[in-house]
Order: sequence, then C-alpha cells, then structure tokens
Amino acid sequence: MSRIAVLSDAHLLIQAERFKEENRISPRGEISLRNFTNVVGQVIAEKPEAVILAGDMFDEREKGGDWIADSEAAKYWPDIRNELKRLMGCTRYGIYALRGNHDSASVLKELQDYLGDGFHFVRDEEKEIGDHHIYFLETRYRQGSYRILEEELPESGEILIMHETIPWGIPGLDKEVFEELGRRFSLLLNGHMHHYANGPLDIPNLHTLPALIPSQELKNNFTLKYQWPSDLEKPEVRSSPFGYLVLDGNEISFQRYTPIQSIVNVRIEGKTPRDTIAGINEVYARLAQREDRDNLWVWVSAQGVTFKDTVRKETNKYSEVNTMDIDIKVKKEPRKAVELKGLDKMMSLSDLEAKVLTSLPWPDRDLAQKLFDEIFTADNLSKRADSNLGRLLFQRLLDLSAPHYGVPQEHVSDFLRRVDPLWKRR
Repeated sequence: MSRIAVLSDAHLLIQAERFKEENRISPRGEISLRNFTNVVGQVIAEKPEAVILAGDMFDEREKGGDWIADSEAAKYWPDIRNELKRLMGCTRYGIYALRGNHDSASVLKELQDYLGDGFHFVRDEEKEIGDHHIYFLETRYRQGSYRILEEELPESGEILIMHETIPWGIPGLDKEVFEELGRRFSLLLNGHMHHYANGPLDIPNLHTLPALIPSQELKNNFTLKYQWPSDLEKPEVRSSPFGYLVLDGNEISFQRYTPIQSIVNVRIEGKTPRDTIAGINEVYARLAQREDRDNLWVWVSAQGVTFKDTVRKETNKYSEVNTMDIDIKVKKEPRKAVELKGLDKMMSLSDLEAKVLTSLPWPDRDLAQKLFDEIFTADNLSKRADSNLGRLLFQRLLDLSAPHYGVPQEHVSDFLRRVDPLWKRR
C-alpha cells in the first residue's frame, strides 16, 4: 500500500511584517522558514510516495487581518518554493494541495504553474494516489456554527481530506455533518484544529491533523507552561504538539517535529490589576533567567485586568523575551437580557453577539469579536458603568478599530486630544 505524508497548518506567511528594507524578513519569519526547511527534511526521510497539504500552509492575510503585501510575500516565496520542490522531488506521485480558510486559490494555482506537473491544487475532487482514492473537500469554513449543504457533500469513498472547525466546546461545523461523512468514508483527515487527535466527537475514523510548525496562529499549542500563582520552579513541560501524519497502508502514525523555539504559555490568574501585574513580573523575571530566553515564543493569557495594554506595559520591560500575543480573559457573566429598540423581542447579549458575528464577513468578525470581548460586555453596558469608564472604553474602541480601517495611531491620538476637553464638560 502507498505511503503518504499529510501536512497541515504551517501558516508560513502569517509572520510577514511590513519593512521598508527591501530584503528584510522579520525574525519570526526567519525562524518559521528554518522550521519549514527542517521539517521538510524530516518528511523526506519518511520516504513518502506522495505528500498532501491539507490547508493553511500559506496565508493571504497578516495576523492583524490586513492583506499580505506582495513585496513582503516575495521575500518568503523563494525559500518556500525551493523546499516544496525538494519535497516534491522525493515523491513518486507528487504533492496534492487543498485550500484552507487562510489560503488563496490564486496562490495555489501559481504554485501549480511554477512547480509543474508534480504539484496538484485539488478542490472538491477525488484523486487516485497510488493504491488510495482520496477526496479533497475544499473548505466551507465560517466563523461560528455552520453546515455544509447535502448537495455539496461527496457521496462516498475511501479517504476524505477536509479543513473545517470541529465543535469541541466551540461553534463549528455541525456534528451531524461529520457523522454523516464518517459513514460515507473509511477515513476522515481534518486540518484547521492544529493538534492531533484520534476519534473526536466519538467518530472513530476521524483524525485531526497537527500544526506542522509553530506560527502566530497558535491555538493553545505549547511545550512549556507557567501558571501564576503556582510553583514557578516547576513549569509544565510537554512533548512537541507539532508535526504531521503518515498514512502507510491502513496504519496512521503521528510524527512529531521539535521546533527550533520553545512555545511558552503564561497563564496569570489575578483577581485585581495589581495581582496581574505582580504575576506578570514574577513569571517574566523567571523567563529572563532561562538560558534559552532568546529562543522563547511566549503567549500570555491573563485575567484581572481589562486591557491588553496593561499587560503589554509590563512585558515590554523584558526585551529579551519574545511576547507573541496577549489574551485577556474576561470573567464570564451570567446572561442578561438587553432591550434593543427596533426589535420586537428581548435578546440576550450572547445572542446579539452571535447574530452580529454570523452576519459579518471575515476579517470584520475578528474586530467585532474583540469589541464584544472588551467593550460590549454586560458590566460595561449596565447602569453601574460611570462616565469615566465610558471614556476609557471609547478610547479602547478607537484603539481596536483604527488599525482595522487603516487609520494611523497619530490620527487617533490627535482626535482624542481634541475631544477630551468636550468629554470633561459632560
């Protein structure tokens, strides 16, 4: 039986940053390219007869949601193409690529034209690859809960490659669709989720694919975890969650890839801003003492504060530690009915959030989600909210919205200076 390597979710271009220097690539981008080179070498050593790319290998948008500039992408493509060519050259049947929700069809078509007959961009079609018949279902991804129409589902087959959100405690593709596909196909391989699992949703022939390498689209993968308050001398250490699957006949194996950098999850559970600030400094002082401090990618999850900037101010003190992103965990409030003018019924804030998010195109949903998480919360909309809080929230709303619409920060600052005297008169 044919031996096939299945790779997914490298997000190689999401590291792209805008630099005036023509040939400069961000340090994060350089590390991702080095990881890609290393993992391609590891896959080649597996001696696969074919390689499948199951989506989100390349990105059309930056992490912030802006389109990746052609001048920035051009700095990455020579290395990416060379590695794909090297990978393709070790196979008998070539590379088969499925589009993920972060991928552009035009990019995959250009790769097909550039690399020639050994690279196949496949969408909603079955391919015979060695001894296997494999159907490639192009992503129908939507944020929130969604379905795939019956007429869009393939009838039956051996192996299905897909790239959808599995509803593991989060909104995603309807579970019944996965169950139906599980009945129609002998094996389902699903990307997008960024970690390996066998049998999610109690569907034994469903496997989720790991993220190939670390990227800014992390989704809770880590190799090292610090939690505060707790014993900081004994952080949680995990084996690498990154890698790929090898399909060898009827056998499936998860092959780990150990990345160049350590992926660190810092979880701060403060009750007040003072608590949270103290926790950040205690953990970061510990990180700064590590011998591998220059080789850490750190994600922070914090509660006890309202704004990311409160945490960012503290993490910026430790320039030797690479903080990738900060997530503020807002205390979950019980659902409260909010009366909206123009509607003939009461609607909970959660229902309103769901309605708004599902009505917007991506990436507007990402901005709307941030606004609901930080601005339009039950407490902030309650009668207890005073004018000073309103002023802070208004400023934060502008801070979140301005980059999304391309408004320079200096314009926002100038506007706030102008309206501040008017606000104080209220």
